[in-house]
Amino acid sequence: MDSAKKKRTIDPEDKARRIFASARKLFVDKGYYRVSIPDIVRSSGVSTGAIYNLFGSKENLAKILHKKTLGDFNEMFLQRLHGRETTFDKLRVFAELVYELTEEDPAMMEYLLFMKHAEFMEDAAPVCFSEPFMVIRQIITAGMKQGDIRQTDVFIAAVSFTGAILRPAQLRIQCVLKEPLTSMTEQLMANAWAAIKS
Repeated sequence: MDSAKKKRTIDPEDKARRIFASARKLFVDKGYYRVSIPDIVRSSGVSTGAIYNLFGSKENLAKILHKKTLGDFNEMFLQRLHGRETTFDKLRVFAELVYELTEEDPAMMEYLLFMKHAEFMEDAAPVCFSEPFMVIRQIITAGMKQGDIRQTDVFIAAVSFTGAILRPAQLRIQCVLKEPLTSMTEQLMANAWAAIKS
């Protein structure tokens, strides 16, 4: 009789993916403090016990989710940088990634743009000091040395560029911009580049 029973397959990675996706959306929609483990259970379809076994607590889940989301974005960014030679092309990678994610995974972009990380991570550095933005500053520093970008404060140049790229993503998520950002990449990138080029 035991051999006739179907063996239940437990895939912890699949459970974690479902938990991350649900928690990310809920944290952005409701705010960290208004999301409970039962909310995540209902949204993800993963049991309370499995969530506690994988993460231990909501706070730990939020910290791991934060690290994973930034890490995933940075990994995609670095992979796409391979083979890009010019300062413009390297910075364009950032714009393309932001706009593709805004269209294909808006919950991830919404989390990166709007999540109040200090709610669950008092010691967390602001997103502008995270790895992807450090890479942007490195590209801009190199661009200044090559004469592609005008000489100014690197941080201000990085803010000028990323602000011009990220603001359309915010407006798209908030339904102000109706057209897909991927159809406007050329124009938006030209505007962002104009803000910093020499």
